[in-house]
Amino acid sequence: PVGVLIRSKDFLVKVHRNRLVEVAASFRKRWEKELWKCKSGKVLETQAQLKRELNNREVEVEAWALASCWDVKCAAENYFLFGAAAPPLKKSNTATLGKKGKVNSLAAAMAPTMEDREAARCLAELLEFAILRLIRLGDLALSLGEREDEVNPIRRATSERPVDTLEPWESWKTLQQRRESIKRKDISNKASSEPLPSFLPSRVSTWVRNSFANTSTYEETYLELADAAVLLNRRAGRFRFASRLEDHRAEVLISRGEHDLAASILSNNVGACARDQWNRAHYWRIFRLACCQRMSGDVLAYLETLTQSFNPRLASVAPKKTASLFQKDLESIITDAAVSEPRWGAFPFLETELSIESKTAGKTSEALPFLRRKLAKHLCFVGDELVFGLNINSHLPRSISVNGIRLYLVTAEKYELVYRRNGIVTEDDAFRILNIESPIIIKPGKNHFSFKWQPMTYNSYVLASVEIQWKEASFFYDSALLRKPMIGLHIQPSEPTQLIELNPLFLIPGHVQNVRLVFNSVSDIITEGFVKFICSDGLQVVPPKTDPSKLEESWSNECVVPLGSCEPGKRIVITTLVKSAPMKHVEGGDNVQTMKAKVETLYHHKSYSEVVTKGHEPKSRPMKTLLEAMVTTLDRPALTVDDADAFMFGDDRVMVNVSLQCNTPVPFYIKEWNLDLPPPLVVEDDGDLNKGIFRHAVPEGEVLLMGFKCIRTSVSDDQPLSERPILRVVLQDDFGKTFLQVLPINLEDIYKQLRKEDMYAEIYNATAELTCSVEEGTVGHPVPFSYKLNLQSLMLPKRRKSNNMSSAGQSIASEVGCPILYTIISDGSDWIVSGKIQGLIDFASGTETLTLQFRGIPTQSGILRNFPELLLKYLPSKSADKNLV
Repeated sequence: PVGVLIRSKDFLVKVHRNRLVEVAASFRKRWEKELWKCKSGKVLETQAQLKRELNNREVEVEAWALASCWDVKCAAENYFLFGAAAPPLKKSNTATLGKKGKVNSLAAAMAPTMEDREAARCLAELLEFAILRLIRLGDLALSLGEREDEVNPIRRATSERPVDTLEPWESWKTLQQRRESIKRKDISNKASSEPLPSFLPSRVSTWVRNSFANTSTYEETYLELADAAVLLNRRAGRFRFASRLEDHRAEVLISRGEHDLAASILSNNVGACARDQWNRAHYWRIFRLACCQRMSGDVLAYLETLTQSFNPRLASVAPKKTASLFQKDLESIITDAAVSEPRWGAFPFLETELSIESKTAGKTSEALPFLRRKLAKHLCFVGDELVFGLNINSHLPRSISVNGIRLYLVTAEKYELVYRRNGIVTEDDAFRILNIESPIIIKPGKNHFSFKWQPMTYNSYVLASVEIQWKEASFFYDSALLRKPMIGLHIQPSEPTQLIELNPLFLIPGHVQNVRLVFNSVSDIITEGFVKFICSDGLQVVPPKTDPSKLEESWSNECVVPLGSCEPGKRIVITTLVKSAPMKHVEGGDNVQTMKAKVETLYHHKSYSEVVTKGHEPKSRPMKTLLEAMVTTLDRPALTVDDADAFMFGDDRVMVNVSLQCNTPVPFYIKEWNLDLPPPLVVEDDGDLNKGIFRHAVPEGEVLLMGFKCIRTSVSDDQPLSERPILRVVLQDDFGKTFLQVLPINLEDIYKQLRKEDMYAEIYNATAELTCSVEEGTVGHPVPFSYKLNLQSLMLPKRRKSNNMSSAGQSIASEVGCPILYTIISDGSDWIVSGKIQGLIDFASGTETLTLQFRGIPTQSGILRNFPELLLKYLPSKSADKNLV
């Protein structure tokens, strides 16, 4: 079928061309022949006759081509439906305009299959060829009639400068006054359509003959063909061809006075050039659309077209005079009450951009799934003075004065509901509307305005929309529809300024004391609250103002005291009694007695009353805060020893380090200190290393590190002995009162070490080192072992200065003259020993080192950790064996 269409189209075009060539050739022959025979007086008459015959023959060819194209189109529409979504190409479909002015061809989309698209393309080209034939027939009809000087109405309407653009531009107010007369004139023009001369041959089709009954039917036939061609071009995917034909149809409708229908076509076609960024053609279509709408009197549509004409992309191609005339009409239309009903969107004649100019506590990004956008959320607090910046870029040639500019703040929860509903933010949806009071002048170019807001309600908000009120119209620039980043606010409760003070700072165990709580609202507005006293084990409290006669039965572990409303700067004092039981120190247990005071309040920011009274902010729920204070009983001394350590350095010198921790709630000063040590240690004269802490204030929890350099001395009989080390520290408060702290210090480790040294100083010692072969060690096989004895330590030890001994350096043999029996013992080890495992050591040779060799057999496999031991024992000299090593 597509091939048939292509061959039919090619046949019609070629036959049409060939016939025209034949007509032209025949005309030239007759022209030469007739003029040669013609008398001089009849030349002009003969030329006119020949031209009429030429035109008549051309009419026959053009009418045949036009009728044939229409026949092919009618035949094809019964076969090609171009998909189920498109209506068939019937005359009633292609030539009919809807009641609302929408042409059926505008709804057509590209055909789904390649065959349908190719067929549609072929038919569209065939109909465009038919349109050219129709226009040529119109030219011939005028040339054959008495109106040879008249221009073809189709050519006049589709010319470069349409007729209506040659007339003077009238203001909107003038057109409004002439609206009725213009409509009557258009109706009379349609009724008085001039007939066309009868020039068609008798055998032409009825459809062609009816098309040339008068100028009105001629134009309707053109519109019918153009509409069908538009539909076919769209089905073929040739949208630019369709757009060009739509422009011609609109111009013909304008010339017929059917401005509503022309405006409907242009309004649907105006965006085609914008998509291709053909700015000049785009502006021309906007201009022609404006011409139609201002003549039809469609106020709302004309307002939208005027605002679109000031698009910044069109500024370079828009004539200054046209922009000035458009702004005059815009300023006139904006005063019409009819423009106040619609909710106008973000038109390009004004561009807006929101920002936050004040400093915020932070910024996060949050996704909005229901919009597929991201929200830049700024962190703020109740009471912060926020400033929002609004930049307006005006593309109008002159300044305008607007009634007001409003910023809609919507809660995040409400904002989601709005956009899931219909996406339109209204005043009822807004939590707060910020205003810039009139008069406001918006100049051409960039303008900057500011909104100020002091929030009193903590919540999450979205800067949803900016409304510009200009005379009767309101233009809404919704953040969700703009390409600018969306801005949100996360308002958190303000930091409470309230203070509580609980006295005294600590309690004395075993006594009943007055406790006073002072609540200060500072700058907050307190609506209500309560105080709760909570006591641990060992403490009890009574409600304030308890009758003394009922005191004993009123003690409890906790009590609640209500707080009334409180203005900023006010104080509330609550006094009650607390009883503390005597402290019993339990090792490893919790010995601290505490009383907690919890104050929970509902409050507003200090500016709440002023802001709400002025009506700038709706009433909001109060914020909530919790304050806590605690007082404890003293369960430990003011100073306690956190750690004590000592180590030896040099000859007979010991360094003592003591860590002290302060446990007092109030600071004290260290006035004096002294370290008493039992013998044999004494603090050297310059051994106090703590001079820097004199008059040093020690707060609670601080740890003091104290160091003392000591020396080891001999013990004299008349020297007083101290039972244990004691550190005495004298504390002094701000009033000069002193407190003596006696702190026992645990230095048992260093004293044990000193006692061992003194004990072993009187004993003779020897050292032995056991070695074995590293190459042997199989279970059941002997392994060589050796003990290497060092007898040098058996020399008499060095005595201290207090013992005047002259025998230092003598051997054990010269001292006692006793032999030593050695024995190698394998009991309890992993070995069986053999060889010489027992014998005597003779010191007569004066040898101080010797080696004892023996063999051992391992009794098990693996890693062995228990080895044979060496035992040395003194023997009387008479029982010494002669078998010496």
